[in-house]
Amino acid sequence: MQARLSIVSASSVFIFLALLLIVNRITIATMLPPYVDLGVSVILTILLAYFVDGPRASRTALISITGFSIFLLFWAYATSPLYSPGDDEYAYHLTAIWDLAEGWNPLATPHNNIWIDSYPNGYWALQSYIVATTGLILSGQSLLSGLMVTVTVLSYGFFLEHCADHVSKFKRLTSLFLACLVIGNPIVLTQVMTHYTDAPLYLLGCGLVFFLMIDAFSPNKLARWGVLSCIILLINTKTANLYYVPLIVIGGFLADLVANGGIRNCLPRAVRWIISRGLIYAFVYFIAIIVIGYKPYVTNLQDHLALLYPSVTEIMSYNIPNNVNGVSAPVGFFYGIFAETGRTLWPYPFDSQINLKFPGTFSFDEFKILRFDTRRGGFGPLFSLALLSSILAYALCRIASLSSGPYKMARKGDSLATLALALLLMSMFFPESWWARYVPFTWLSAVLFAVASLFLAGHGKTLMLSRVLQGLTALSFLLCVAAGAGGALKQSLRVQIATHAVEAVKDSPVIEIYIEKDIRITRDFQSQQISDAANVWARVLRENGVHVRIVGTEIPFREKEYCEKLGWLEAHVLWCVPNERNKQPN
Repeated sequence: MQARLSIVSASSVFIFLALLLIVNRITIATMLPPYVDLGVSVILTILLAYFVDGPRASRTALISITGFSIFLLFWAYATSPLYSPGDDEYAYHLTAIWDLAEGWNPLATPHNNIWIDSYPNGYWALQSYIVATTGLILSGQSLLSGLMVTVTVLSYGFFLEHCADHVSKFKRLTSLFLACLVIGNPIVLTQVMTHYTDAPLYLLGCGLVFFLMIDAFSPNKLARWGVLSCIILLINTKTANLYYVPLIVIGGFLADLVANGGIRNCLPRAVRWIISRGLIYAFVYFIAIIVIGYKPYVTNLQDHLALLYPSVTEIMSYNIPNNVNGVSAPVGFFYGIFAETGRTLWPYPFDSQINLKFPGTFSFDEFKILRFDTRRGGFGPLFSLALLSSILAYALCRIASLSSGPYKMARKGDSLATLALALLLMSMFFPESWWARYVPFTWLSAVLFAVASLFLAGHGKTLMLSRVLQGLTALSFLLCVAAGAGGALKQSLRVQIATHAVEAVKDSPVIEIYIEKDIRITRDFQSQQISDAANVWARVLRENGVHVRIVGTEIPFREKEYCEKLGWLEAHVLWCVPNERNKQPN
């Protein structure tokens, strides 16, 4: 009962978010108050739950969406005094959210910022409802925390219903621990206070994975609606999901075949799955691109003859460390997984290499430097050991079950391992596979391999050895989670210290802001701006009573004694309190 409640609650939230995005696309030109779109989406979700799963599900949906909304509001107001610690959000994420909240219609007007004009805007649109209803300009990041809670509830229900019976004690506690491991991905933890889209991509993808597995283990109509919702949300969150979504669904398809009979009668079962589920998933995938995602996917083709714009080569040209530049995706993945966790040195990461290390070794410095876009060892200092030990634990169980000994492997375990392998291979062949935040499902793959090893039944030394490997995996995961949490705290403290330095001199007549010139000159015929960081910081600081004036992209305070006080802000923005003789007229 508790497991079913978790699944209904989580599916209701995902369905609500997908419907809200669809309603947004319908009403975007009408300038209706945000409460209208929110109310319509809530009513549609409740009606859908009622017709799919009955009145009890509709009540659960209403309670779940209400609880989700209350949590978002609580998080938004509780974190309102804090600044965001990212770079790209100041360059374009926040501008997009604010402009959408203030009525910008992307279907009617190109945006002057090239990233906003060319990237999916669905997740920004959802965040803009939070900003529009609260009036807090940095509150959009609370949506990520809401997704964390939702995925925790969903995965907890899944583990409790399908995995807990294979644990002798503490079934609920074990299920909660596994659910926390799922969301404990350092990519999520280090982006929790930012407006980046890598962590939402991962959490929405986790939703897709668990809905597919729930439906594979026990056919569930609400889970199928959850799959459809996640497809819509993922496609309109980040262009990488054009690659990830079909591969995750294919992995779920293979896992379904394994869970329900292996190779026996494989072909007719495959045909039935394709007809009953696959075709509608594919249809919604293309609708999410062509209709809901018309801007930017169709408009990119119309304006630039490219589905992905600007080109990946141009975007990555200043991001790749020199010893993975030009290597194949699997080789880059090897470097990313077995890397020493190292500092991010943008804009010149090619000046520093990715350093490999033996799995399980670490230095204490590696626990201090994870941040929102770590380019070397971004999953944490012991992730390579967690991945290897989880795979080895499952492989040991599978081999033991094939022998004539007293062991038997439950089919559900093989099904989970099948999907875990699909996620691993999918990540391995992603073009930027060395960069952890671009392949976040590698973390989920390791978690699922570890969970799959729990399905071995029997007794003896092999089972004991598998338990040792599971314990080693859990410990490695926990240390990576600790490194991620510590990195998140450190980067937040860093940005608070930097901004408090500005606030300390807010009584000055004026503070000048400069933005360091971006070496990537990326413009086109309709978008002339590459970074809005100076304007964004000016608005954020003015909200806190700081008198700010933007002064071009030059950096005159590098001249001797130009500034009385100066400092750096995120996104390569510099502030300066000029000397009396250097102050420019208002």
